[in-house]
Amino acid sequence: MAKDEKSTFPGALRDHQDAVKAEAETVSTKIDAAFGKLARKMRERADKAKSKMDDTRKPEKRAVLLRRFELYADAAHHLEGRLPQRDD
Repeated sequence: MAKDEKSTFPGALRDHQDAVKAEAETVSTKIDAAFGKLARKMRERADKAKSKMDDTRKPEKRAVLLRRFELYADAAHHLEGRLPQRDD
């Protein structure tokens, strides 16, 4: 039997706490930015649907635009709720 080569596993997490915390902060910031960007996009689409709905007289079209507004607004609200509260 051949002798096993030395493991390339980086070691225990407790040995690299600073690096782990820095990476977690970096990744969390990127995720928060992505959530924020998507929430803004959903909010813009909701506002666009609402403005179109205000200009439309046909009941069927208004109902479709109202539902579109509700779905986009709910998605934006959900995403905004997932973002951490920051003091800006």
